Amino acid sequence: MPRVADPRARIDLLRAAEAIFAENGLAAAKVEDITSRAGVSKGAFYLHFKSKQDCFRQIVEGVVARLSSCVEAARFDACVAPDSVEALLESRLDHVVDLLEFCWQNRGILQMILTGGGGTPYAYLIEAFAERIEQQSEGWLRHGVEAGLYRDDIEPAIVARLIAGTHERLVREIIKQPRRPDIEGWARQAQDMLTRGLFSGAASAIVDRTVTKNRERDERPREPRAKAKTG
Repeated sequence: MPRVADPRARIDLLRAAEAIFAENGLAAAKVEDITSRAGVSKGAFYLHFKSKQDCFRQIVEGVVARLSSCVEAARFDACVAPDSVEALLESRLDHVVDLLEFCWQNRGILQMILTGGGGTPYAYLIEAFAERIEQQSEGWLRHGVEAGLYRDDIEPAIVARLIAGTHERLVREIIKQPRRPDIEGWARQAQDMLTRGLFSGAASAIVDRTVTKNRERDERPREPRAKAKTG
């Protein structure tokens, strides 16, 4: 009777393989190291994967699929008026932070994909993913121009590529940091720089008022915190 594959073992193997690939690279990784870390037999590995290359391919496809889910969650198909720009910016910032956090958590595999480490031939998946981001950004920019949120003299196709390029460089910088950086702070800086040049006059006025209000709030003296009770 043929042995039946265990879905839980597959998950354990994928997690172990992701760690081993990130530590050693694809070429140097050994199936024995993966199965040892997962706590399963070598035979169990081959119930789920044809080879370590097949295992790596499934990991990469899973990471790219989850990246795509993060991006899809940030879609904005409805036109947004300038007077709702504050809520819009915070919402978009939240989605960007989630995306960058995901990249940080999966930095080992992403570094291999982006740099072709260990002879990994999957950079084309990231290229296809980047094209989807550009298309989505272009569609959103066109909505924003029609709604009066963005200037009407921009070229959405070009600006979308600039935005995608900025975020790609941000991801590359984040995943090579030795310690977790200030992801929200970096994302906010990128958003401020990108949107300042895009806003219409009406939207810019609202953002300027918000910035001034936040600065005044931050500069107000703060009440001393009450000492914690002891005993």
